[in-house]
Amino acid sequence: MINKKYLKNLISKEINGKNDFIFDLCNERIIDSLEIIKLNFKKILILGDRGTKLRKFINQKYINISVTLYDLKKNDFDLDEWQYKCNENEYDLIISNFYLFLSDKFDNILKKILFSLAPNGFFIATLPTEDNFKALKLAMIKTDMELYGGAFNRFNHYLELTKIIDLLKKNDFKIPLVNLENINLEYYKFEKLLHDIRSMNLSYYNKDKKQIFEKKLYFKKLKNNYKKNSNNNFAISTNFYLISGWKDHKSQQIPLKPGEAKNKLKDFL
Repeated sequence: MINKKYLKNLISKEINGKNDFIFDLCNERIIDSLEIIKLNFKKILILGDRGTKLRKFINQKYINISVTLYDLKKNDFDLDEWQYKCNENEYDLIISNFYLFLSDKFDNILKKILFSLAPNGFFIATLPTEDNFKALKLAMIKTDMELYGGAFNRFNHYLELTKIIDLLKKNDFKIPLVNLENINLEYYKFEKLLHDIRSMNLSYYNKDKKQIFEKKLYFKKLKNNYKKNSNNNFAISTNFYLISGWKDHKSQQIPLKPGEAKNKLKDFL
């Protein structure tokens, strides 16, 4: 079960000022996909205010737009509550960057996203994978074993690729796509690496989380257990899924059924 009180405190907390660095790197993948879509979306919903680059892009690309923003930091927004308030056919573009995983009812969230999309509306989002920040996870496990004789849950467990694809199909998204994306970063200072990762709000937030905050000794050992790369830097890799799908509309192409094609493949070879 999600500890919603801790989750709200986690996301509402400012970490030495707002830091959109990694969020905006992920936003670039969303922007790349939107760049090739020629539709001029008019009414847009952003689930989770994750990064500034995406909002700047939307304001520049789309004319006379209406943007609705839901986020825990701005209006105490709760994904699980939103799904009961959204209106049918309201938005023609719904975007989310590293936010939908904050609900343990992902299937229901997809249902409501499709419900809120207008016909021919587009949905696109990023979701972390189990391998996200893997090097840090391994270093944390080693540190926990040395200090406590066992490992605590430090990061959340995320949906597997096959499960995401199955849920997109189950909820009737048309042309569902899931791409695995990767961003590699290097840090000279380990403290800066931790700072940027903390700003991603990926800490374990279920009710069985470790209740006591770690002291300086933990982070000293963690730094020692984190192997540097050949450049003598602390390397980190963020792996995430870029998922997308359309709401059904008569203008979309429908694949032919077997036997309906007028030509055979060998005619073109």
